[in-house]
Amino acid sequence: MTEQFNINQFNCSISGKGSTLLWAHGLCGCMQSEDAIGVYAWHRFPKKLQLIRFDAIGHGLSAPSESVEDYLWPNLAKDMLRVAAHYRAPMPLILGGQSMGSATSLYAALAHPDKVKGLVLMTPPIGWQARAAQIDYYHKIAKAAQILGGKGLANMNAKHLDKMLPAWLIDAHKHSVLGMLDGLKSMKRKTLHQLFTAAAQNDLPSKQQLATIDVPTLILAWDGDDAHPVESAMTLQQSLPNAQLHVAKSMADVDEWPTLISDFCLALNQ
Repeated sequence: MTEQFNINQFNCSISGKGSTLLWAHGLCGCMQSEDAIGVYAWHRFPKKLQLIRFDAIGHGLSAPSESVEDYLWPNLAKDMLRVAAHYRAPMPLILGGQSMGSATSLYAALAHPDKVKGLVLMTPPIGWQARAAQIDYYHKIAKAAQILGGKGLANMNAKHLDKMLPAWLIDAHKHSVLGMLDGLKSMKRKTLHQLFTAAAQNDLPSKQQLATIDVPTLILAWDGDDAHPVESAMTLQQSLPNAQLHVAKSMADVDEWPTLISDFCLALNQ
């Protein structure tokens, strides 16, 4: 991965001032798709805190890469911290994200523990032995993406949303849940192939590595999502020295997440 960094390659959004939450989205997502699904309620995030969001490389309105390596989670973590450095976010930071974004945050905390004071891990991805069993699946999706492109893959996923989200969340957000595919539709065949090739190589940090991340951590998981199993969240909670876990089993539970995130960040700012 090249060590050069051009902030103009990244689509970023900044609001508020003060102690910073730096947030990263999930695989094939973007800020636009997060806003469309209606779960995050970022407009309610406390203005006394700074919120920095960005589209990861190759996602949303950010420029793609020519290298599969740039989509590996430890390298996405480098991008994450470079975004913070460019905007001179006060250190230490609170890092957070959904799925791929939560993995990115963990690797950033591993690489630079001095720059991180808290973590918010929303629906952590499948990991370890369970992820190893998915490697062939990721390679198949990589090949399919080369043929279908972003629009084709989005259309296919639209018919199988139950494999991507809990059924109760789909029922509660029937009119907006398809918006989560908006970011995927514009993605190029080459980028998608690289992303899923990287997905086959990616994995969460080992339990030994996790034991060294001694910062307050909020883990938010939901029941009924095979790609983001509760088991991954539970293993993280058990392995991280200072973690609390909330498992949502209904839309009412997920509706509490924006408040949980805000309260967690405010508490770290005291």
